[in-house]
Amino acid sequence: MVVDPNNRLLVVRKKNSAYYMMPGGKIEKGELSSQALVRELKEELDLNISLSELEYLGFHETEAVNEVDTIVRGEIFKIELKAALDIFPQAEIEEAIWLTVDNYENYQLAHLIEQFTIPIWKAGTFEY
Repeated sequence: MVVDPNNRLLVVRKKNSAYYMMPGGKIEKGELSSQALVRELKEELDLNISLSELEYLGFHETEAVNEVDTIVRGEIFKIELKAALDIFPQAEIEEAIWLTVDNYENYQLAHLIEQFTIPIWKAGTFEY
């Protein structure tokens, strides 16, 4: 869950997908979930984030939107960027956009965002 100083929420859409999701990805062998997130943010969005900038929010399981009969399990971290940034997608990411509380309903969001991230983002508590 990447937010900027204007409380905008960063979401990405992979190539050949209609759904927007949180940036991140699969954990590689020998990695912690936090290390995987830092790596994925660099690979997918060229964001340089340190482990100390991550705040663990919780764990959530839900149905995957891009894979039939698949459960996605996510460890969710919050990252507060110090400045509003333009994000440039790379690798398998087709598009990266900033959501606001006024426009997020206009986008087709993955279940993990709808069920976990949006409620705590809108509440502004960032606690799970």
